[in-house]
Amino acid sequence: MRSYLGTMLIDEKLNKVKAELIEEMGVYFECQDILSPLSSRIFAYLALAGDDGVTFDEILEELKISKSSASTNLQLLQSMGRVGYYTKPGDRKRYFKVSFDNMVNRLDDKINSWKKEKELHIKVLDYRHKVLLANDKIDREIENRKDLSYNKHYIEFVDRMIENLHKLKSNLITVNQDK
Repeated sequence: MRSYLGTMLIDEKLNKVKAELIEEMGVYFECQDILSPLSSRIFAYLALAGDDGVTFDEILEELKISKSSASTNLQLLQSMGRVGYYTKPGDRKRYFKVSFDNMVNRLDDKINSWKKEKELHIKVLDYRHKVLLANDKIDREIENRKDLSYNKHYIEFVDRMIENLHKLKSNLITVNQDK
């Protein structure tokens, strides 16, 4: 059995890790999703909280923010479809959590981004082929060129990324249906 002091030290270390993760994820969401710094940190905190969600008061306490700032940013995240809430019977509190639809939409956005990148690499590859053919290079030389090899390998890589993102999305939907 752990001692009380040992448990406190573990909790303290976990809280430090959580604070660092909220900050790191917050900076990422701020840059990636063009969210305000506070909206990003709230979203990061909710992502770490998981399906149980957290109450309004827990958000205030964890992020050390005012009620008005929390309320404004939660409303923004809800209007964007990033965050939702649920209530428990007999409990007046709302429990905020990351919206399931948001996770699916983020995966769709990633898939579409990779598809666009693949299209561009295919166009570049096609263009480079045409340039080499126009300069009277024979087909054998074209197929062995290292600069074209990069595009071919990158296209294959992107295909695997898209395939894996589709699997991840399918898994996410399946897991959520089982709840």
